[in-house]
Amino acid sequence: MALKGWLICGIDYIEVMAAKMLEKFNKYWSQIHGIMGVAIVLDPRYKLKLLQYYFPLIYGDIRSIEEIDKIQKHCYDLLAEYSSKSKMSWYNGFDSQSSNDIFSQSSVLDVEEVDPMSKYDLFVASESNNENVKTELDHYLEERVIPRKVDFDILSWWKNAHKYPTLQMIARDILAIPVSTVASESAFSTSGRFVTPHRSRLHPNTLEALMCAQNWLWAEIKDSCSTGHSDCCTFYEEYDTNDKVNLLLIYFILD
Repeated sequence: MALKGWLICGIDYIEVMAAKMLEKFNKYWSQIHGIMGVAIVLDPRYKLKLLQYYFPLIYGDIRSIEEIDKIQKHCYDLLAEYSSKSKMSWYNGFDSQSSNDIFSQSSVLDVEEVDPMSKYDLFVASESNNENVKTELDHYLEERVIPRKVDFDILSWWKNAHKYPTLQMIARDILAIPVSTVASESAFSTSGRFVTPHRSRLHPNTLEALMCAQNWLWAEIKDSCSTGHSDCCTFYEEYDTNDKVNLLLIYFILD
């Protein structure tokens, strides 16, 4: 929405820049807006309300209805998939027990003595629960959104949402997806400066220690610069990238 506003700001330079930015943004938005929409639905502060508010502003009144329906379909598809996996894992556990003759005639009698309702549990598990899964999402969406709070912990909320077991599993996986790949790409770029042709057989623990040492010690150097010791920053920047690790270790020893 901000980029579209810059397209009509009246300043040629900004309009051209905004057009290029919007082109790149739409490229990524077309790939991730579906999963981001599911993540919004799984936030009890927003659910479908946030989509119903913003999508008409982004897509217009007609197309926004189609886009919201797509997000809802994604949610139902995920519910069906997770439900089938959960059901399959239960049956696999049951089959493995059967293969070990646990549910022989004598064993069944022993189980019934311990829990007379054991056959009822098998009866419930054997029935198709697709309708229950759909109702689980419907009940979640029908409930009012909770008030927005700055310190709201969505993971703790879902951890205690025991009445939505399938949605719990989906939230656990969807909300764990990082919003950006910058952090992971930065880690790989940093490791490339440590694992050089002359230092290519470092143990993973040593490599991790070097990366952490660089991060922590460089932060300490920056703090020193902020307190008036500007020479240390100039001294550090004069060194080649491959030598900075050794320099940091020397700095640590001397300190």
